[in-house]
Amino acid sequence: MFKVNFFISLLVVGMHFQNVYADSALQKTQDCLRNQNCDPVKTDAGRLADQKALEAVGGNAGNKQELYNIAADIMPILVQQAGEDTTKMQAILFKAQTDPVSFLNSLPPEIQAEIKKVANAIEKNQAPGQMP
Repeated sequence: MFKVNFFISLLVVGMHFQNVYADSALQKTQDCLRNQNCDPVKTDAGRLADQKALEAVGGNAGNKQELYNIAADIMPILVQQAGEDTTKMQAILFKAQTDPVSFLNSLPPEIQAEIKKVANAIEKNQAPGQMP
């Protein structure tokens, strides 16, 4: 369950990036999440989000990048669900924080499988009793 909440947190960060880029926001947001070489990443908030992402995956940079890639894949779905309204996107994400299972179930099966794969890898690499 934590992993789904974390994905939602990444999407919230993505929403911040999207608000920074008014023109072609979706593509720039996806590129920013995938490549981590955009201006929002260089801000204090971006660095803090990246540190939290790394901590959430137990320090595994590969899993962290996979989380960012999945968040980038989810962005167009979120945009479509909200009819391109950023206020509605934020509302969807805030609701997802209280009901992550419903949010997960709203995603296509291939994205659900990617999320579960990363979540399983993270859990496998954690020490017994350790929480991310």
